[in-house]
Amino acid sequence: MVFNSCFDIIGPIMVGPSSSHTAGVVSIGKFGHDLFGEIPESVKITFFDSFSETYQGHGTNKAILGGLLGLGTDNPGIKHAFELAKQEKMEVSFQLEENCPYYEHPNTLLVKMKNRFNSIEIGGVSLGGGVSKIFLINGLMADIFLNSKVDIESVRQRYLQDWR
Repeated sequence: MVFNSCFDIIGPIMVGPSSSHTAGVVSIGKFGHDLFGEIPESVKITFFDSFSETYQGHGTNKAILGGLLGLGTDNPGIKHAFELAKQEKMEVSFQLEENCPYYEHPNTLLVKMKNRFNSIEIGGVSLGGGVSKIFLINGLMADIFLNSKVDIESVRQRYLQDWR
């Protein structure tokens, strides 16, 4: 695991209640937003393991939507992510699964983002303390820690073939 500072261990400044169930998930969603380059028209979010059991109580559903809308971990708008997604006319669906077939960790999720031109699927895992990682992009295994600087253009070149 990559630690850049003590905040990677104690957690970031965030909208709570949980660094692993909210802050880490916001960063996964924000990565998806940045990679997609805009707010997607539709998203399908699959929560696995503990995320599928606690996503409403911990706000994991709001956290992923907030990130996909481009909000950071400390943005109070995360609390209103469903309303903001509706204002953006984002179609949202959730699926709950017991075990992730791609990555063994209790805090995993998949996000499929679409608009009329593009489609991207990312898999993310929240490792604790707000540290998260992308492990899958469009069916290709990845190893991108989100507490480090990520060059989105390099990620696009490596993982996205027909990107517009």
